[in-house]
Amino acid sequence: MGSRPRSSRSDQQRTRPAARRRAAPLAARAGLQACGFRLASLAVVVLCLACHPGESLAATTETDFTVQYANYDAAAPNDTIIEAGIRVRNNTPRSVPLSSIVVRYWFTKNGAATVTPACWWWSPSCSNITLATGTVSRSGADRYVEIRFSNGAGSLAPGATTQPIDLGIQLGVNVSEADDYSYGNQGTFSDWSRITVHDAGSAPTGGVRGGAPPSGGVAVPAAPTSLTATAASSSAIALSWSASGGATSYSVYRSTTPGFTPGGRNRIASGVASTSYDSAGLAASTTYYYKVTASNAGGESTASSQASATTLAGNPVTAEFFDDFSYTGTGDSRFRDGWALRTWSGGPGVKGAQWLSSNISLITDPQDPANKLMRLQGTTDGTAAGSSQAEVMSTSDKFRLGTYAARVKFHDAPLSGARFLADKPIETFFTITEYVEGDPDYSEQDFEYMPNGGWGQGDDSTMWLTSWETTTDKLSTLVPESHDGWHTLLLQVTSSSITYYIDGVEVPGATHPEKFAPEAGQHLSFQVWFDELDAAQRSSRTYHEDADWVYFAKDAILSPAEVDAKIAALRASSVARKDTVP
Repeated sequence: MGSRPRSSRSDQQRTRPAARRRAAPLAARAGLQACGFRLASLAVVVLCLACHPGESLAATTETDFTVQYANYDAAAPNDTIIEAGIRVRNNTPRSVPLSSIVVRYWFTKNGAATVTPACWWWSPSCSNITLATGTVSRSGADRYVEIRFSNGAGSLAPGATTQPIDLGIQLGVNVSEADDYSYGNQGTFSDWSRITVHDAGSAPTGGVRGGAPPSGGVAVPAAPTSLTATAASSSAIALSWSASGGATSYSVYRSTTPGFTPGGRNRIASGVASTSYDSAGLAASTTYYYKVTASNAGGESTASSQASATTLAGNPVTAEFFDDFSYTGTGDSRFRDGWALRTWSGGPGVKGAQWLSSNISLITDPQDPANKLMRLQGTTDGTAAGSSQAEVMSTSDKFRLGTYAARVKFHDAPLSGARFLADKPIETFFTITEYVEGDPDYSEQDFEYMPNGGWGQGDDSTMWLTSWETTTDKLSTLVPESHDGWHTLLLQVTSSSITYYIDGVEVPGATHPEKFAPEAGQHLSFQVWFDELDAAQRSSRTYHEDADWVYFAKDAILSPAEVDAKIAALRASSVARKDTVP
């Protein structure tokens, strides 16, 4: 085999693209290093956060607060991002806790399938800010991003103005900002009534404390008609339907159960601009059922009538890899024949932290004494020198197209010591080619779980599903919820798409397109590493993940149920390890 990747993995470089890098506002630059600044990922992601339907919390005037706004991206109103500098001035005669108010930026997402907000800079710290997206039907706005403040943000004194909040909104495709309600083309700060301040917890346009929310609305479109589904291959079904008047985009829903109810768990695409869609990454000889809805600024229509098709027969599994980690220990020659334990330095992770082979062990499954688990640990005392990380990587890089799966137990609570949310450990299962900076054939597909949040998600537990095409071009889908406990992670990788599943369910929006399909053989890998440390806490703590088994079917696209059956059959036959992949 070739040398394994020893350079920093590219997911350590989750920063804004070079073309969009901008110095922090002059008044704020000095605080960058002190606040432990780290840019959030600009990967294309899917966030689904609820808006707040409550009523206004106080009967106050609309002049309590003034928003001052500078468009940090004024020179490019037709690109993939919105970047707003926002300051809030307290006009009242009393000190106001920032946690009692929210700020709302109003815009139209046009043809964008995803809306991903991030705090790119704020003093005292972006960790005191959380962001949510909401849907409205207003003139110049079908979406808003709400800026919320934690108790740690403190209070705003009478007459005082906050430091500029650098709000970034990534849309994934080029859109025009000129039709956005909150848009202005000024590059310097001035009073701006179209970014609004409200009571925390208020309805989208309620509880106004400053500025003027957008008004008006449009009618929701009718449901699409004439939906048809046609099998295109053993792994793809082509859909088409008639346009709905007034629709600006469509959403596609899929299930293996007839008569299903469309919802977030079975939505496979949104923001579709045309009246056709190719549903890829499917299992062979399987019947799939579809429904489609239409959307505009007024909202989403009811669903179309159902259409179904059965994929063509595919090739049987002729080559597969399976390992259930039933070894006496990591020194077992059979284990070392297939797996390498990392000891070399480099990224990802905290610079100066060690990668220790002793952080990987084979333990008895607490739930089944006859079963073994592979455990990875990351330990820290809040310092780089006192931190260690873990990686296990297959010695072979022969894994490319087909179905990947692993059963992994993620942990929110440390194995030992206290949980500090300012620690940002990452528990992973992923595939990766040899790392060569700028390599056009580089690829990687990641399940990365951050139990303490990070990468722009505050302290909220988040699963990142990321596909890489080269060491700089990536696409991410986020699942913002706890994944504490056992999960079956599955990847269907074809030459035209990559589809992510968790516990047998396809993750909405997590079918990544052809450009991210691997062009060379990949390694299988597990890691526990740190992106940030709580330097104020010097007690020792250990974060960890466990792996029960890992599986790969070469050039075969299997459904989650088919993979479950494969694993059950292998274990029933007492097969602890199988490798017929050439």
